[in-house]
Amino acid sequence: MELSITRRESTGALPNQYNESERITLNSQAKQFLYAYSSVAFLTPTFRDVNKKFNKRYYLNLVLIDKENPRYFKQQEITIFRILEN
Repeated sequence: MELSITRRESTGALPNQYNESERITLNSQAKQFLYAYSSVAFLTPTFRDVNKKFNKRYYLNLVLIDKENPRYFKQQEITIFRILEN
């Protein structure tokens, strides 16, 4: 089993749009995944269509590997936000 988080950023208008992806691969143990996920130094809030010129989205990717080596893939968009503390 492999878990990863992909951050996708896009800037600019459509004919001149710039896209960038960064993949953060995590070890297969859930404890290490939760530790890495909770240390949000590399994660910032999700931004969607800021003035229709900027997007930042995160995706959680899961890869399951069977004994006979077929691979099963699942990708799900996740939303990250900050809670304001008073």
